[in-house]
Amino acid sequence: MKTILTASALAMIIAATAFANEPASMDVTLCQQAVKAQVQLEHDKAKIDFGDQDTLTSSSGASQVQVSGKGHFTRKDGTKKHFRYTCMVDSAAGRVLSASFEKVD
Repeated sequence: MKTILTASALAMIIAATAFANEPASMDVTLCQQAVKAQVQLEHDKAKIDFGDQDTLTSSSGASQVQVSGKGHFTRKDGTKKHFRYTCMVDSAAGRVLSASFEKVD
């Protein structure tokens, strides 16, 4: 059996999906900004790249979201270092409660 969606039904589904994904996207952005600041404190002028396809989010309470992922940075001398990161984000307040990264070789 074929399911046919009207244009308005499809628009509602797309809008609902976009809205549902928006908070997680903001949580990931906040986390990555915090991690980027930490990496740059340790490695001045490092170029940082987050592997967004490896980013995971999970709820840890009413408004808390845990974000974790992988990335890498390139030092001034050209060496590349991989890292894992994790954050706890308060989605309701729009702020990072904790953020950390660990170099992986």
